[in-house]
Amino acid sequence: MDAMDITSQPNSQNNVKLQHFGSIVVLDKEFTVVGVSESVLTKEYLNTEIILGTYFFESFKEVFGKAISKIKSALTDILENGHSRHILPIKIKKNRIYVKLRIYEGHFHVEWEQQHKKYISAKKINEFNFLLDTIQPNNWDRVCLAINRLLNYDRVFVLKIQETGYSSVIAEHTANGLPFFKGKEFSKDYMPADAISYYRGYSYRYSPNVDADYQNFISIYNNINPLSSLLSPIPDLHKLFLKKINTKSSLFFRICIDGEFWGLVIAQNERERPIDLQQRKLCTFAIQAASSKYESHVKQNLLERNELLNLAEENLKKSLSENKMVNCALVQHMDILTDLVNADGLAIFNQGDVFNYGHSPQKAQFYEIIHFLQQHTDKVLFKDYNFRLNHQINFKDSLNFAGLMYLKVGLENDYYLVWFRKESLSQVMQMDLKSDEYENLHLKIWDEVRYDVSKPWNDAEINFVLRLNQIIKESIFAKLKERQLLNEELLSLNNELEMFTHTLSHDLKNPLSILKMGIQFLQQHSDDVDFTKMNKWYQNFSRSVSNIEDIINNMVQLSQHRTSALDKEPLPMAYTIKRIFQENSILYNAINCRFYAGQLLPIWGEKSAAYQIFTNIIANAIKYSSNADNPAIEIESSNEEDLIHYRIKDNGIGIPTQHLPHIYEMFSRADNVGPIPGTGIGLSLVKRIMERLGGNIVIESEVGSGTTVHLYFPIVQDFPDHMLHD
Repeated sequence: MDAMDITSQPNSQNNVKLQHFGSIVVLDKEFTVVGVSESVLTKEYLNTEIILGTYFFESFKEVFGKAISKIKSALTDILENGHSRHILPIKIKKNRIYVKLRIYEGHFHVEWEQQHKKYISAKKINEFNFLLDTIQPNNWDRVCLAINRLLNYDRVFVLKIQETGYSSVIAEHTANGLPFFKGKEFSKDYMPADAISYYRGYSYRYSPNVDADYQNFISIYNNINPLSSLLSPIPDLHKLFLKKINTKSSLFFRICIDGEFWGLVIAQNERERPIDLQQRKLCTFAIQAASSKYESHVKQNLLERNELLNLAEENLKKSLSENKMVNCALVQHMDILTDLVNADGLAIFNQGDVFNYGHSPQKAQFYEIIHFLQQHTDKVLFKDYNFRLNHQINFKDSLNFAGLMYLKVGLENDYYLVWFRKESLSQVMQMDLKSDEYENLHLKIWDEVRYDVSKPWNDAEINFVLRLNQIIKESIFAKLKERQLLNEELLSLNNELEMFTHTLSHDLKNPLSILKMGIQFLQQHSDDVDFTKMNKWYQNFSRSVSNIEDIINNMVQLSQHRTSALDKEPLPMAYTIKRIFQENSILYNAINCRFYAGQLLPIWGEKSAAYQIFTNIIANAIKYSSNADNPAIEIESSNEEDLIHYRIKDNGIGIPTQHLPHIYEMFSRADNVGPIPGTGIGLSLVKRIMERLGGNIVIESEVGSGTTVHLYFPIVQDFPDHMLHD
């Protein structure tokens, strides 16, 4: 393509606009001019029709004078040796300029701007270096101070982009010493994805005069992208924002941590104040150094946190392996589980039982929260830092927390770990950008206090919860294997029991037959049998009874060594007991039965065993008091040295005195029960379970006055404090 063909149709690049503080020429790999900024044509008195498509080193010889050879040498070096960029300070017609050369997307960019300072004083450099050396890894206020010693702007502040989309001002230095933005948050609208992409693409962005008009960029091809140039204007929203706060000059330095865009150091001045390239570069180096220090600080903190996490994980794994019940281990470590996610409180919901730690809702409201979560999400992990803001309308009483995160354990909706965070008030600068009928943009900004939100859950905290979930899964799987082995052992025991049954059936036949025959003989010949024969029969009776006793004792001894005590964990009983009463009231149609509950302390026990115990006792109390005029059941508990004592009292028919010694015998029922249903097995079962728990049962009763059952549960070790306030 010859020069005339190229220049015949210049392209405005969709009306691309650039700032006026510099000029740019874009070249192809043969150094042909394929794009220029409008300032090149006006300042240097060049014509578009002549310039586009020409050989750069010929057409710009007069513009750069003798320096054109330096530019040619630098561009050749970039092309041949792969260097990314060069900066050349040169003098043109008594004007000092900086020429910046680089290659971008297959094109050379030759960009230049005025030099405002010939050099920066040694005193200024030394002062700046001293400030840099004294900057601590996480002291962004000191960074702002150092930057402003070079710029002398009205303010310099650090804007950190939050995971939520809001941006927080975490540090600031102002010329008058008064905070301007410190402590505020910027709206989500301030840093949309395209703005982040704009600032991430260059080490800094510069707007020396926000009120200055833009210049056009004219090019041959559509694929030339001058937006990567420093002359590219800042986003419209930010330009309007600067005007709103009466700011003329502004600088935006990017902060990248671990390769990710983290935030900006922003400098603003109400009057136009140009900043020389040297000063901007020094600020860039300073911020990069501060970012490196901060990144090292973050990584060190991460290492220390990982060490804490690993230690916590080991302790949890050990506790989970030592405790037969997963829930018991988690309850014992609620303080650690709360601290490691920086929460204010934690509650564990396990099949209706609730365990609380720290700042958490009342139990009645917590049941509402669990029901709400069960109905509205089936995620394993759910987090919402503004839960109260979004969902308060669904709850009767005010929520005492703002943020919530939960972990669902297992596949059923009956086991949750729920963390809570308190409200964290923040002042947000909200923004609304609209265009009028003439397509002019207008920005409205106002301050707004955000309520009902908490500090967001970050990636490190979420990762810990996910790791915790994996640990729990592994523990549950291990315990399932243990149960599988136990089931195999139980199957073996059942086989042995079947053998014992056959043995008893077979071996007891003879002694029982002898007893039966002897009794029949004596009944038929009681008048004429002599003393010798009678004595012989008595001896046979005695031997038969001894044989029966020996057979039974042997069977018992054989089975005793296979019997083990039940595994125990701390169990809150208030919810369970009330639920059992409600279930049995319905089952036995005892709607008019009143229930009085005193203090219901936790016990050390096994959950299903405890349920069996209280179900049998409460069911009996309801059944045998159903015919009373005003049936009532009272349940209370107390701490007696190393025992938890439960007392269950009813006003039912009572147990006859002569039957009290037999109440724990299988199939034994008092003669005053009448048509009340029952098998006579319940109390026998309760006694056996209490014994396996290491506890005891005592029953007091009087016919017509009712029955009181006393249950004594050993305290294995101290209960968690929060369980004693149930």
